[in-house]
Amino acid sequence: MCLKTFRQHMPVVQRCVFFDHAAIGPLPGPAAAALQGYAEDRTCGGEQSVDAWQSRINEARTRIARLINVPASAVTFTRNTSFGLNLVANGLAWASGDNVVVPYTEFVANVYVWRNLERKGVEVRFVPDRQGRIDPQDVSAAIDERTRLLAVSFVEFQTGFRNDLAALKALCHQRGIPICVDAIQGLGVLALDASALELDFVAAGAQKFLLGPMGIGFLYIRPDWLPRLDRVITGWRATLDPGNYFDYDQPFREDALRYEEGALPLALIVAWNESLRLLLDSGIAVIERHVQRLTDHLLEGLLRLGREVISPHRGWHERSAIVSFRPRTAAQALVRTLAQEGFMVSERGGAVRVSVHGYNTLDEVDAFLEALARLDRPAL
Repeated sequence: MCLKTFRQHMPVVQRCVFFDHAAIGPLPGPAAAALQGYAEDRTCGGEQSVDAWQSRINEARTRIARLINVPASAVTFTRNTSFGLNLVANGLAWASGDNVVVPYTEFVANVYVWRNLERKGVEVRFVPDRQGRIDPQDVSAAIDERTRLLAVSFVEFQTGFRNDLAALKALCHQRGIPICVDAIQGLGVLALDASALELDFVAAGAQKFLLGPMGIGFLYIRPDWLPRLDRVITGWRATLDPGNYFDYDQPFREDALRYEEGALPLALIVAWNESLRLLLDSGIAVIERHVQRLTDHLLEGLLRLGREVISPHRGWHERSAIVSFRPRTAAQALVRTLAQEGFMVSERGGAVRVSVHGYNTLDEVDAFLEALARLDRPAL
């Protein structure tokens, strides 16, 4: 599938220029149709109508596994990124005096789950950034003999800085600790090979660049961690034969499905399945190359207009689909004005955050830059 076809499946382009995927992305047409189809079936029946949709669960799980190149049996559905991170935080064995290392630039979802461990005597060690960049040497300096985990984002939510996961995993391997990656700001537009990188845990929600509904996500658990990650939640679906309702002595599953305690949000999964299909059929590598062209063009335009770009832009290896800059006027007011003109972006920390996707176009970037030059002018 070409990117032109991808764009044809995005109804949002008929309404606005959508550059806000780092907040909440729009649903593709096929995802909305699947959601509506499921709802219509449920109005006409109960268990029988649900059974017809069950295969979509395995389809979606398989597509998530393809997205990050891992076994499908190592992927469990979650409610959101935070839920997946909580499974890790509460499933590991901690002792008073242990610590977890976290960059200071993380979104709060990747902070509070670890701060919650402070009640057990666990220290959260924050690594300062260097002009928006996380230096692996600074991370290494924060790790000591009581460090039990490094928690880091694939892409930082405000600046769009892409962390060097290969370097971070290498130092974790040297120090004998696992790495847990919040991948929500990169998956869908950037390639991530969790197997090649030997990542231990990867969590993400569906609602941003993965173009899925809110309230559904996943956690990848590297297979050798499954026996060591405690079952902090469980239920009937976590057993070896969940359809055997009267056997109360069943063993629990040994794969990642052991964390799916009960009925899954089938309506959300069937919708997300179609979004995942669209992304994979378009090709993540193809999407990433196009996003690089869009952000190159955007960065050139912002610098030409004299705006201060706070996103790192030394090279694509440290960049992503997120570009943030400081406007000449108040950021929140400018974001509202741009929305009135049909351009959807966000304000984060006094900066304007632009986040593009594979179906966006260079013409849309040019239109945004023209609007910015016209609207971002201090009052005389």
